Amino acid sequence: MTDQQKKDLIKYLNRAFKLTKVKQRLEREYKQKLKEMDSISVSCEEIKASRITSKVENKAIDLVSLKKEIDLHNVKIEEVKREIACVIDKLEDDTLKNLLRLRYLEFRKWREVEYILNYSEQHIHRLHNKALKEINKFLKDVSLC
Repeated sequence: MTDQQKKDLIKYLNRAFKLTKVKQRLEREYKQKLKEMDSISVSCEEIKASRITSKVENKAIDLVSLKKEIDLHNVKIEEVKREIACVIDKLEDDTLKNLLRLRYLEFRKWREVEYILNYSEQHIHRLHNKALKEINKFLKDVSLC
């Protein structure tokens, strides 16, 4: 396997992680907008001029849009995780399966993977490379999942 193929495979396996990071950013933005809604103060003049209606409506529309986007990300994350799990499950070696699950489905850091599997850093990376080489064979069959 070439270095580029390895990079592409890792990028493929990291898709759920990246989508999760985007979703977390959207959730933070959603919470911030909720706080802003709580802090809207209304003066009598604004109510009479009905300027406040558009202000509140715009904030509400933003919240609804963000919520829909978060929900779509949740669906996409689950789809991607199922696809990745299907590919990982094609491996015969349970240690390699566990390593890839911990890293790419549970988003564990390398240190955590080492600790959980009780292997050295060097051995974990050797196993990871072995798993990538084996899993590379199955990527063409992802549609079978």
